[in-house]
Amino acid sequence: MNSYLILAIIVAVIAILVLIYFSAVTKLKNYKERMDAAESIIDTNLNKKLDLIISINTEVKKVTGKKDYLKDYVSIRDLIITNNEKDLKLDEAIKLINELTDDYEELNKDKEFVKKMNSLRLVEESLVAAKISFNQNALKSNQLIKTIPYNIVAKLSKCRIRSFYNTNKTDSDETF
Repeated sequence: MNSYLILAIIVAVIAILVLIYFSAVTKLKNYKERMDAAESIIDTNLNKKLDLIISINTEVKKVTGKKDYLKDYVSIRDLIITNNEKDLKLDEAIKLINELTDDYEELNKDKEFVKKMNSLRLVEESLVAAKISFNQNALKSNQLIKTIPYNIVAKLSKCRIRSFYNTNKTDSDETF
């Protein structure tokens, strides 16, 4: 009779461990799927942002006399860099565009330029929203991965701590 009791306890403990494992895997997987979805939106919007900057470059060249101020940023698509790095480079391009609009008032009068800048603003808003979503899910996931039993499950399922996207914009970044 004792052996049946011991066997029942062992089976119950194994069942509880399996339940904990699958519960933890499911929770971590849900956060990963949310982060992947947000990262997909981020990637799409970064590409839109780059396309708009390239298009804006054409307008800038028209007004500034064919000088190619943004040539270093146009080639970003060819670089193998992270989305964070791409975003920082594109933000530099936007700062430069903002400086050019201060130097060349004719840019603000160009309807195509203004239209593209408004599109850029909308893309940036969508990008910030996706970054916030990603960061919220990454924060929760990272906190789970640092706690027991999730840290064990994370190692077994090769989940990793994710870094955050920068969502802090200064007033000069928001000017457009």
